[in-house]
Amino acid sequence: MSIPTLLRHVGINTPRYVTVDGRIVLDEPSTVSQPVTRMEPHRFHGGEDPSPVRSRYEAAWWNTDPVGRQNDVEAMRAAFPTFTLVDDEGDYFYFGEVNTGRGVFPVAVFPQVDKSLPSVRTTRRLGRQEGRRWRKPPHLYTSDALCVAGASDWDPERHNTATVVAWAAHWFAAYSEWRMRGFWPTDGYGEAA
Repeated sequence: MSIPTLLRHVGINTPRYVTVDGRIVLDEPSTVSQPVTRMEPHRFHGGEDPSPVRSRYEAAWWNTDPVGRQNDVEAMRAAFPTFTLVDDEGDYFYFGEVNTGRGVFPVAVFPQVDKSLPSVRTTRRLGRQEGRRWRKPPHLYTSDALCVAGASDWDPERHNTATVVAWAAHWFAAYSEWRMRGFWPTDGYGEAA
């Protein structure tokens, strides 16, 4: 059991932050030597991928809401400046790396045309060898997208792509623990967990 989990069992909710390179920190931002993004509450789960089919790009929010688009770009630039926005011929997604301190993971975050929870994918093969069997991690959708949060955790009026990258960093930190020890250490963070 982790220290934050133990503290949560006695009613203390420890704030979590994510550094620009993707490490989870529990210290207050003033004590960390680089900018951090506060982690929003979320839950991990799995099952069917709720992401809608990526179509209707001309009606996508990033094409119809220039202020929302600029806010999203600025949030990503501030929180995760090494991520690259791919915005070409209908594609609109961010690509970068999350460094958990126990591994570097390539991440692509695909905002949804209808502002629903973005889809998060990696090019890494996820899982662990258990004897002769390869076991996929928990908290993956059937499409192999990461389940970084529940659809009800996502609020498009409050959250942005940087929120999802922070959730992905938390997912990969939990995944790294699962790879080493064989158990998933958390079901999420905060009130939603």
